Amino acid sequence: MSLGAIDFTSWTTLLVGLGLGLLAAIGVYVAGRYLFNPREAPAEEDSFNLNVRHEVAEEEEVDMFMQGAGSDRRRALRRGGNPVAVLITDAACKAEAQYGYVLDRSTGGLCLSVKGQIPEGTVLSVRTTNAPATVPWVQLEVRNCRKMNSGEYELGCKFLRTPPWSVLLLFG
Repeated sequence: MSLGAIDFTSWTTLLVGLGLGLLAAIGVYVAGRYLFNPREAPAEEDSFNLNVRHEVAEEEEVDMFMQGAGSDRRRALRRGGNPVAVLITDAACKAEAQYGYVLDRSTGGLCLSVKGQIPEGTVLSVRTTNAPATVPWVQLEVRNCRKMNSGEYELGCKFLRTPPWSVLLLFG
């Protein structure tokens, strides 16, 4: 039987065709949901499992990214990245510059890796080694100094004044 022999003007033929098409679409939908979105088997409903699920749900309500941890005192989100080589000198830029690396950064400050110990409260001037001469030195206050396993020191530093975005981007 060819398509030319089917009378498409008849309502019954049209309804049968639409019905078969609808059934096929529903079958494909149900099969797709079953194959590509399998549901987990329901867990046993004992009181211990219900309590555990309830406690986990309460813990998940706290969004550490948006609200921060109760013990975290940072005011700006810190991010890592590849270490960026920097020159470090005193606040007045008079001392000979030493090399260091930016380990992580935020809009509030930098974490630096340096060779020697620097006392907390010291004000430093920092800029990247590849910065043009027109880029100003950025002043930081050392907030903490920790010795790392490598023998170098890790400095947690706070910007005295947050530098412009174009300068912040140079630190990685």
